[in-house]
Amino acid sequence: MFNPYDTKSAKIVKITDQTPDIKLFEFAFNKMHFQLRLDEDILHKPGQFMILSLPGFGEAPFAPCSGTRNKNIELCIRAAGRLTNRLHALKTGDKVGIRGPFGSGWPSLAGPNPAELGGQLKKNVLIVVGGLGLIPLRTLILGKNDFLDKDAKVQIFYGAKHPSEMLFRNEYDDWRKNGINLQLTIDKVCEDWKGCVGLVTKLFDVASLVLNARAFICGPPVMYKFVLEKLKKHGFSDEDIYLSLERRMHCGIGVCQHCGVGPYYTCKDGPVFQYSRIKNIQGAI
Repeated sequence: MFNPYDTKSAKIVKITDQTPDIKLFEFAFNKMHFQLRLDEDILHKPGQFMILSLPGFGEAPFAPCSGTRNKNIELCIRAAGRLTNRLHALKTGDKVGIRGPFGSGWPSLAGPNPAELGGQLKKNVLIVVGGLGLIPLRTLILGKNDFLDKDAKVQIFYGAKHPSEMLFRNEYDDWRKNGINLQLTIDKVCEDWKGCVGLVTKLFDVASLVLNARAFICGPPVMYKFVLEKLKKHGFSDEDIYLSLERRMHCGIGVCQHCGVGPYYTCKDGPVFQYSRIKNIQGAI
């Protein structure tokens, strides 16, 4: 039986710098002692989260961004507090605690699932992300053939303050080779940048949107209102839009009530929500 409080020891096997304050950590653990919750040996679904802990420094939720068939777990983490600063000081071979996965994640569009998606199935995906918002979508991007229709088109609108703050930059060519339409923008004019300049919503004005699509949104909460306005102008229904909500999640199973959103708990019912479910909840976005 799955025990949500059962924390497994995980060893750091690789650390890759993404930006001056963001690192990609790869963790390995003894899978014989890690209770798998998903079929076909997939450790987590896109958009779920895991809780990492360090003795004496506490624990916090992070979205795995590993490929679906990766035997290890990858977490991309910014140094922003006591726990994360300590984590950034660790080296390969050091150990942490990991429990999970938790949450519902992004919906699978690999086939009809009216109960989950509602209405007419739309197989293509428009991903709109800002800043760290690309992290919870990387699993979906890397596992495109696992979670999307084999002929699905994927378009990504990704905005960052500066080119140096864009995550997973060394993977973009591979994503494009895999048929992904990646559109990038930065906030302000920058030397040697020849692409779009402006907030992520600017890309709606300069790129042709993928048709027959659902929209997956993740990023700073301040951007959601403006992205939603753009999506509505382009004919996306409330049922076609999914958002990942940022809340301070602790227990992971809806017990501590820190992450309440109306009648829902972000950790248990989310963190990904269909917009139609939360649009009338004050303070949800």
